Amino acid sequence: MLSTFPQLFDFQFYGPLILRLALGVILFAHGWSKFKNDKAQFAGRLELLKFRPGKFWAWVVALTEFLGGILILIGLFTQLTVLVLAIEFLVIIFWVRHGQPLVAKSEAPSMSREFDFLILAALLALLVLGPGAWAVDYPL
Repeated sequence: MLSTFPQLFDFQFYGPLILRLALGVILFAHGWSKFKNDKAQFAGRLELLKFRPGKFWAWVVALTEFLGGILILIGLFTQLTVLVLAIEFLVIIFWVRHGQPLVAKSEAPSMSREFDFLILAALLALLVLGPGAWAVDYPL
């Protein structure tokens, strides 16, 4: 394979680790914020999106992101975890953010799907690549 930096191929096993750590921190932070913030408001938003009962789904989303972030960080049950989270992000992209543009507009910077697509792509990459180096899964 032709490469500008062929010596970096010696470290390709660490690529999924970098991806795993970044995703784990992001998902952990999102899950933690859902735990510590008002769940009634989040549950109300979910009810408006036809996820009933909203309180149940608010807990499911918070637990999925919080525990999923931890599991991805340590590399335990990585492929199963990213599969569950990929399903969640497919729902976010095609149901929750339905009708929003892919790229944010300056007048509504938080109204886009680009970040969610990036998270989904990283989750799918981990699904096919595996956990990489320094994962609890690796010896299993």
